[in-house]
Amino acid sequence: MKLLEKRNFMKKCVTLSVVLFLFMHSMFLFSQERPKERNVSTLKVMSFNIWIGGGKSIEETTRVIKETAADIVGIQEASKNGSNTAEKIAEEMGWHTYAANSSRTILSRYPVIKTSPNGKGCKIQRNDGQCVWMFNLHLMYCPYEPYQLNGIEYCGAPLLNTAEEAVASAWKSRGKEVEETIADIKEAQKEGVPIFLTGDFNEPSCLDWTEKAAQAGICKLPVAWPATKAFMEKAEMKDSYRVKYPDEVARKGHTWTTLPAKREVLDRIDFLFFHGPNVELLDVQTVGEASEVSDIGFDQYPSDHRAVLGTFHVVN
Repeated sequence: MKLLEKRNFMKKCVTLSVVLFLFMHSMFLFSQERPKERNVSTLKVMSFNIWIGGGKSIEETTRVIKETAADIVGIQEASKNGSNTAEKIAEEMGWHTYAANSSRTILSRYPVIKTSPNGKGCKIQRNDGQCVWMFNLHLMYCPYEPYQLNGIEYCGAPLLNTAEEAVASAWKSRGKEVEETIADIKEAQKEGVPIFLTGDFNEPSCLDWTEKAAQAGICKLPVAWPATKAFMEKAEMKDSYRVKYPDEVARKGHTWTTLPAKREVLDRIDFLFFHGPNVELLDVQTVGEASEVSDIGFDQYPSDHRAVLGTFHVVN
């Protein structure tokens, strides 16, 4: 090859190398600046006390689950006369279940792949491979401290006069199960996946019985109810309803009861909690009878409790 041709060839090689270097460098910078793509999807979770195995109507109970388009449902009072209604509903719908006992059953559109050490919840794997943990509680109904504080005799329990008495009574009745559930939740938190907790706590929220609410005549007096307080402080769970509606006076969110008696203490005792950096609350609604009290109303609502339905973004 002649000298001039060699020089031209070398120039072309150098030029090509520079162009290739600049292209690769720009692609590297672009990849560094470009945010990682996230697999974001929607998940609906519901807490639903179906009132002794289906309340007024098993068909209407099924209808509520179907028409709210829930993906995972924590059922309380799942059985009647030894038969688990929730499992039968799941079978009809082609869903999966985890029955912790005769009252607590989790219904899931997706397969259950694991249960927690104390049996309080289960791990669920969605179709996209993403997993979530679901816990479900039905805490002791007696004594029911809101009645006792309001001078209503119930199940032979003594009447109460102070917040301290109410807290002590509530923790004595429900503390052990709360602590066992928190232990399971903390173990699940090590996996870094979304965690949900549903339940009929048979106890109000520490975020509801406040001084502000007492002055508004919504509750008898301020009470730092221990079950909700423990889940928030010890397990870092978030109360979905109060995340969405932080004003306890403007939005009471009562779930008890759809069938009030003459002497009744209306309250929020059904809950949906969540945890995780990769889960975002979009909306939360009460589900009940067709009235201004329910966000989603049904003409033939079957239960004495309103359900709580949360819509979430979960990120994989």
